[in-house]
Amino acid sequence: MEVSLNPERSVLHAQVRRAKASHCVDESGNYLRPSTFKGPSSKVYLGDVTETLIRCSSGAETPVFIQLPGFDEQRWSLQYTAGSLNVLIRSAPYWGFGLLTSGYRNEVVIQGPVEERARLVHDWVAALQHNPWEFAHRRSAEKALQVVQASLKANEGNWRAHQTRARSILNESIASLNHHIDRIEKKGDVDANMIELARLEIDLAQQALAEDNTPAVERALSRGEAALLIPIEEDDVDADGSILVIEEELPLIDLTDDASE
Repeated sequence: MEVSLNPERSVLHAQVRRAKASHCVDESGNYLRPSTFKGPSSKVYLGDVTETLIRCSSGAETPVFIQLPGFDEQRWSLQYTAGSLNVLIRSAPYWGFGLLTSGYRNEVVIQGPVEERARLVHDWVAALQHNPWEFAHRRSAEKALQVVQASLKANEGNWRAHQTRARSILNESIASLNHHIDRIEKKGDVDANMIELARLEIDLAQQALAEDNTPAVERALSRGEAALLIPIEEDDVDADGSILVIEEELPLIDLTDDASE
């Protein structure tokens, strides 16, 4: 059964697999900074889930911590905006008293247009090294999700619904360009070689979609659209089919009949 997406926000729970102190908190404004930051700061363990999400968030502003890490450096909350999306991430242990990275989960709340949320989640999952809805400690995770009125099954369905929605949108874009190519081919307004090139890009877009490579899909579609915009060149051609190139201006010859003047 297909899960319908909330029209306003997405709430997803993810298993953290790896975490290292590659970032810190800028104490002057609670901003997230790389570990090489020279100002007053404290270290934080973001984890692979959050690091990957931020990388996938196109145009993301600098994240700000709204709950600072304390003695437990993997318990924190941060938020940021990326275009029309607002992202809130909460990190907390759910098993083992926070002693092991595998006992941490991230709760991610994304607000904004549903198409953009689906696209972000799709790219996020594709970039991760694991399925974020697969928890290392299932029984403990199930108990933790029950507290926030969720479940492992519902959470997985929510993740997959975002992926399905994103793939559907990309499929529609591919189908739209394919239909456009068919119409232009019937009209004969574009050179056949350009039509063939555009169809090749359709094939590449479909291959990229099968690999969940959204940027590659969009690049292929852009190249396909560009090919259809190239006008047919109307060069002067001689009888043998070779292009006639005129490098110098021809002299002006006065054909006026002097006798008529």
